[in-house]
Amino acid sequence: GPMIASRRALFTWLVCVGAAAACNQPEAPRGPVARAELGVFFGGQVQERKEIPFTLDRTKQTQGFRLTFHEALRAPVAVRWEIDRPAPRGRGRAVELGDAQARVGMRVFDQELMMKPGDPPGAWSVRVFVGDEVVVERRVEIYDPRTRRRDPVLSKRARP
Repeated sequence: GPMIASRRALFTWLVCVGAAAACNQPEAPRGPVARAELGVFFGGQVQERKEIPFTLDRTKQTQGFRLTFHEALRAPVAVRWEIDRPAPRGRGRAVELGDAQARVGMRVFDQELMMKPGDPPGAWSVRVFVGDEVVVERRVEIYDPRTRRRDPVLSKRARP
């Protein structure tokens, strides 16, 4: 009867709407990476931060990125990174390139990004590639904790 026909039409309409909504979802990563984090390694976690204090003391702080894969890797994967940061002695910008390989069987890949003596404070732009896919693209402000005041309101005002 007409009731069954209208239910079928409603169901068909809902399926079409659902399919259209699915098409508008952001594209899922094509590669093996389920999650990519950039920040400070702390207590087995990665604290993702917009600002990281400059320190050379690796017993106090290490920073870098962590890639968590959907499953243990069945084949090795190329990992590359680019760090665009202020050059020493105020000479513009410097770009540091790095690469490594995530090995078969890995579920998590950690890469420390080291600070070096003479690195000036300022914005670091970090891009991480797994294969040809960009999995991290972030700016992080590296600041000198000795020159920044403790009061957050004052330190916001004092920053250039």
